[in-house]
Formats: sequence, structure tokens, C-alpha cells
Amino acid sequence: MTHQQAIVSIVIPCYNHGEYLQEALDSINIDNINYQIEIIIVDDGSSDHRTLEKLESLKQLNYTIIHQENGGPGKARNTGINIAVGKFILPLDADNKIKPDYINKAVPILERNQADIVYAVPEFFGDTSNKKRQFKVRPFDDLGLVTGNCADACAIFRKEVWIKNGGYDEAMPYFGFEDWEFWINASKNNFTFHFIKEKLFFYRIDNNSMISQFNNAERNVLMHRYLAKKHADFFLEKLVKITYIRERYFYDLMRFPITPIIYLLYWLGILENTTLRAKKKYAHYEVFKNE
Repeated sequence: MTHQQAIVSIVIPCYNHGEYLQEALDSINIDNINYQIEIIIVDDGSSDHRTLEKLESLKQLNYTIIHQENGGPGKARNTGINIAVGKFILPLDADNKIKPDYINKAVPILERNQADIVYAVPEFFGDTSNKKRQFKVRPFDDLGLVTGNCADACAIFRKEVWIKNGGYDEAMPYFGFEDWEFWINASKNNFTFHFIKEKLFFYRIDNNSMISQFNNAERNVLMHRYLAKKHADFFLEKLVKITYIRERYFYDLMRFPITPIIYLLYWLGILENTTLRAKKKYAHYEVFKNE
């Protein structure tokens, strides 16, 4: 389903998610969206027969479908965005959904040049009892990007952002962190972010999904190290600023009567120093040994 005059290109990577794909497509309610869109589905090497059959049926409905060998969500997004004609891009995972108002509220912000990237709050559905899979989305802060992600991949941004970023990183050691790296790159390239504090898309929690494997704490540490090495100058600059802010905070805190009591409890061993606690927490990870 391609529109040559599309304003927004929705790129849907799909890897064995045929059972959910129609829900994602149904959520793109064209009648309630104020802008011309195109939908590009990228089959990332699916092997599930149900998914392949679903994709084949969608071809009959004139959806744009691209098949590629499995390369992960970053490569699938790059493949779709590369042929997208819209000046704005919306990556949508095949097992997630959007609200029409997401596009209707984001595009005016982009067209008024108030931001280059617009993102919103997810509404979780599926196995919502799994609290570990529910993440916080927060207003953009370049300092905060060195400690964690601020937005899901389901954001709306100028295609120019993707071009200047050089696309999503396809060489990351683990899938699932491509959006974090993409936002770091965008911040380095001086693109601006706008946070809509509304639930404008649906994020499915499926314990059988690929992303569920990334709850492994050691793997998260390895990915953090990968990003810190790749964007060393960015991380150094931000961490120096964070250190300065922290030192100023503790300096100001010393003015309050409770601070000497806290330090006394540290000295007496009643409270464990926060630095020591952090070292103990990560001491068993191989990644921190022999350094």
C-alpha cells in the first residue's frame, strides 16, 4: 500500500509475527489520520508458515512488502526507510499498535519545525503482569542518554535524521538496543526531541518475543559498554557534566544538618557506601574483571 505523495512512511519490520501483524495494520486507521501515509512491511527472514502466508495475502492487497535474510530490527528498518517516500518516518513493530492521534499530533510539531523527533508514552498490553518489561519513557535529556534510553523506537522523525545518522546500527552485538543508539546519534547530530506526555501507541508484552531475552543484566552491561566505546566523546562529555552536577549537589547538600549524620552512619558502617554497593553489584560480571 504505497502513496507517492505520502507525508508519513510507516515501516513495519516483521519476524515471525504474522499472528499479530493484522492488528498492527488495523491500528493504522487511514480514515482517522489527517495525512497521506504509506505502509512498508519488511519481512526479516521469517520462517513461520503462518507469517509467510499472511505476508503473501497482503501482497494481494498491494501492500509494499520486502523480503530479506534475517538481520535484526535495525537492518529491517534501514531496508524499509531506504525506499520510503515520506519525509517523516514512523517505525512500528509488527506486534505493536498505534493510535491515529499519534500521527495527527506529531506531524504538526514536525511541520512547524518545533522538533525533529516526536515520541510519546506507550500503553502496555498483553502480559502486563510482567513488570520487568514495562519501561519508563521520559522527556529528552542528553545527559540521561548515557545512563539509559529515553524513548521507544515507535517515534515519528524526519527522514533526514535517519540519513544523517547513517541509519540504524546493524553491527550491534545484540538486537533490541538499536533505538537507544539511534537517539544517541541523533543527539550528537544536534537533532531536537519533543515528548508528548500521552499514551499514543500500544506496546505488546509477549514473554515469547525476541526482546524478552534482553532482561539479562550482564547483556545490558555489555551493550552499555559497546555504546560507550562507539560514542566515547559523547559519553565523556556528558559524564563530566553529570559528575560536576553531582559534586555541586553534594556540596549544596552539606549545608543541611542531615548530611553529617549520613556521613557518620557511613563511617560507623551502619550504612554501606553507595560506591561500594555498586562495585559489589557488578563484581561478578566477567566484563568488569581484569581491567
